[in-house]
Amino acid sequence: MADDKQIIQAKFGAALMRLRQAQHCTRQEVVDHNDISLNALASIENGQALVKLDTLSMLLQYYNTSLEDFSTQYVDAANNSDFATLMQQSITPDTRFFILDTKGATPANNYSDQDFFQYHWNARQFNKMRTGDWFIYRRPQGSAKFWYFFGAGQIGPITHDTQGNQHAQIINSIAFTYYLTPEDLADFPWTFRQRTRQDWQHFFNQYGMTEIRPADYHGLLTIALDQMNGQSLPPLTRAIVKEDVAVYRDIHQGRFGVTEKIEPHKQRIGQSQLAELVRLNYSYQCAVTGIHTRPLLIASHIIPWAVSPQDRLDPSNVICLSPLWDKVFDQGLITFDASDRTIRLAAQVQADNQLYRELAPFKGRKLHDPVHDKPKEEFLAYHNQKIFKG
Repeated sequence: MADDKQIIQAKFGAALMRLRQAQHCTRQEVVDHNDISLNALASIENGQALVKLDTLSMLLQYYNTSLEDFSTQYVDAANNSDFATLMQQSITPDTRFFILDTKGATPANNYSDQDFFQYHWNARQFNKMRTGDWFIYRRPQGSAKFWYFFGAGQIGPITHDTQGNQHAQIINSIAFTYYLTPEDLADFPWTFRQRTRQDWQHFFNQYGMTEIRPADYHGLLTIALDQMNGQSLPPLTRAIVKEDVAVYRDIHQGRFGVTEKIEPHKQRIGQSQLAELVRLNYSYQCAVTGIHTRPLLIASHIIPWAVSPQDRLDPSNVICLSPLWDKVFDQGLITFDASDRTIRLAAQVQADNQLYRELAPFKGRKLHDPVHDKPKEEFLAYHNQKIFKG
């Protein structure tokens, strides 16, 4: 029952926060016009306190929103997907929830971990996970300060060997198109454990499997799905979720082409998966200006999507840019030299004094390299020769 209460707290709190944000109100503005303290409002929105009926009525009146509209548009909307419905239908009172660390298929784990396909662990270290349990994937990055959640799924059939190694099939998975980073979760109201350090040191179990409470799992998933819904993508039907996972695996296994038969879905899904991977590779910064406001970052193809089907999903054919630089790159008003990746401006830029003032300070500077998948010289050469207007 305590877990049920926490889930309700998290669900209504997140819904009230979405409603406030939709009204373009700050918490301080709400507090200034209503009989509620800042701490109380923050506790409700963070899922740490259950909103009372009179407080809910007061807030809905302030937001000029009916209880019915609040329920359908904000409380239920977070679960308006086949994935969320499937998950809710499969949860029982005995279901457990976990955060699973993975580096993907590597020689160190004998390629036993394959994202969204299979996961392995040793029962002597951890023996709590069972078929039917749900998890969120976490990718460590060698430092406690940065990591990210990139997907979720359910534990399928489990096999084991005489050394205690467990191998689980992954079923009902979803690949996020918005990765949750420490910055996204700075104020997340964890319930399984109190966070005492800003750098996240010792917060997750060192052996890579951390059991969390249902409220934690639902809260994390709600944030991810809300961000994905904000990307103006089609509803997460079961078919789209399945293809999303397939595209994620294609990219990470070096299969960058998209077939014509399924191109409409692949273009939407493939670009979303690719865009988030590229933003991550560039540490969520524009490769020219260093702008790091995440909603402004665009995955900009070097060779256009329509020109080279076999390279559409290749991360080295994409650069993370802010809106102005994405547009001028797409229009051939700037390019990055294939030999040294320095910025070149087309002559016609000077015809627009204001545009020239914006771009000129970066002329001759070098493109910031990503952590992985640097732009290939042949891709940049194509842009230099075929798109750049000299």
